[in-house]
Amino acid sequence: MEDKIIHTPRFDEQRRMRRKKRQRLQLFIFLSIVAIVSLILIYMFTSISYVKKISVNDTSINSTKTIKEKSGIQSNMRIYSLDTKQIVSNIEYLDGVKSVTVRRHFPNTVSINVEEYDVLGVVKDGEHYHPALENGQILHKHNYAEPSEVPLINNFSSKALNQLVKVLRASDTAIINQISEINFIPKVEASNRVQFYMKNGLEVIGDMRTIDNKLNYFPAMASKLKKDSNGRILKPGIIDLEIGAVFIPYESKQAEERRIELEAAMEERSEKDKAELEKSVEKLKKELNQVKKNS
Repeated sequence: MEDKIIHTPRFDEQRRMRRKKRQRLQLFIFLSIVAIVSLILIYMFTSISYVKKISVNDTSINSTKTIKEKSGIQSNMRIYSLDTKQIVSNIEYLDGVKSVTVRRHFPNTVSINVEEYDVLGVVKDGEHYHPALENGQILHKHNYAEPSEVPLINNFSSKALNQLVKVLRASDTAIINQISEINFIPKVEASNRVQFYMKNGLEVIGDMRTIDNKLNYFPAMASKLKKDSNGRILKPGIIDLEIGAVFIPYESKQAEERRIELEAAMEERSEKDKAELEKSVEKLKKELNQVKKNS
């Protein structure tokens, strides 16, 4: 068949052009592969692939410095060899951490996103404040700023604190932001009594077993009270939610009686806590003396 093809100058020229085009394409593919392989090798075996930047999202419990240190990432590590699962595991051991996500970004950046448990309040210990989290945990090793955005929580046992956490989680965020202080003041006839001091000058008293359904009524009740031109409540008082929903002005005799009762309950609670602390200290002393004798 080849012998029967009539080779005209135009046909030969077209065939040469096709051959050259095919050769150029083959050369381009070859050079591209060489270039890609060269770039990969340069990236893998030069300083370009070393970790240059670690970005961390804003957190309130753990500092950016602490998270970076706990991640274990060093500047002499190559980004492609990082064990992201191990990094996540390292950071998850930090107090207050809910979840961690680690991502690598070309050419040499690592981003760490840490989700922490919400801080629902702070517990005072001497001159320090420790965050109380939404999972009921108190971080005694962490010092928190003096409370402003979150309420100060006083006199709660572990069991009572877990109940309080459920109450706060069931309440609107806008209401929690209005609370400045929370006290646990149980008595024999009111073993679950809780007291909320609000930033607008009002006081809310309730039973922790039922107040989670009632606390959301607070804004509506507060809005009905008379205010001055600056929005301050003219006659502050107590909103009693223990049984129903009653407002008691501070200037009334009923409020005075309620105040005396609450102060007595707080004093009783304080004395009880003091006695328990002294008992624990005495027990510890006996154990230490026993250890000394045995040694």
